[in-house]
Amino acid sequence: MNYKEKIKKWLIEWFCGQTGRTPAEIEAHADENYFDLGYLDSFGFIELVEALEETHQVAFPSDAFEDRSFATINGLAEICAGRQGE
Repeated sequence: MNYKEKIKKWLIEWFCGQTGRTPAEIEAHADENYFDLGYLDSFGFIELVEALEETHQVAFPSDAFEDRSFATINGLAEICAGRQGE
């Protein structure tokens, strides 16, 4: 399992804990905007970013949040994989 897949798995588990949905339900919508799906609000987003930074030592510059792919599980996993080791 590569780093991107590990992050995606972690994200799916994190969203399951936040939403009460199953991993299959979360994964089925991994390319959809998690705000539009009602998975997160602004406070939940802050919790997600903090959890990613603490758990995976990923740091995000402020302009990273402007990237539309940041709002999907697959996009966020890709961004995290690209920031690995920075």
